[in-house]
Amino acid sequence: MKTSMLAIMFVSSLFLGLFSETRSESNLSDITGAWNIESQNGQKRQYTGTLLMEDGYMFYTEYDVATRHFAGSLGGQYTYENGILNYTIEFNTWQPDSVGDEVEVTVSFKGKEMTVKQTINGMDLTTVYSQVDDGTGDLAGAWRITDRMRNGTMQAMQQGARKTIKMITGTRFQWAAFNPETKQFSGTGGGSVTLKDGKYTEHIEFFSRNAERVGASLSFDYKVDGNKWDHSGKSSSGNPIREIWTRQNQ
Repeated sequence: MKTSMLAIMFVSSLFLGLFSETRSESNLSDITGAWNIESQNGQKRQYTGTLLMEDGYMFYTEYDVATRHFAGSLGGQYTYENGILNYTIEFNTWQPDSVGDEVEVTVSFKGKEMTVKQTINGMDLTTVYSQVDDGTGDLAGAWRITDRMRNGTMQAMQQGARKTIKMITGTRFQWAAFNPETKQFSGTGGGSVTLKDGKYTEHIEFFSRNAERVGASLSFDYKVDGNKWDHSGKSSSGNPIREIWTRQNQ
């Protein structure tokens, strides 16, 4: 399905826009966590739109759980201080040529809502977000896979330009595989997550490469040692897996 002009304009408004309203004090914790779109220009959007921000990474994705449709995703690294968000796009399924663009965004809040105002091609856009969670929890953060078990032995993975990042907030998760140098996007998936008694369970709500995975739940054992996350269990195909993920930008 082709991206609608509204979706393209929304992506531009999110990452090139100005956030309205003001808060007298703003810091990193203001923006960290998961956010959902409530409305745009007073109208509900066709797809669910979820924005995750942790450890200097941001992912935004649109999808529809009922139809298992993945509409698109983009993300990259950011810095945020005193209401100013600076970030570099590292992948964008809507506009791949935007990879590498550096953007400065002014951010402000009203309670647990963010309001985005922007004029693009003569059209004024106002997008309202509501906070899903504040990005705290045992595994909250942005993690890059660094080690994987092969033939029963843990092996370090080559850390080149291509990377797989998994972001976890208090209740949401998303992974994305991409190469900012070549602008290649390999895939993404995400949804809600629960953590209890050393068990990490993903409930998949979107998957760019295989819509049939939507609705599935996968449970793994996990433990955290400093900036390392040890993740083990069985894949969706039943094969044993063990991975080490390393926290980013700490």
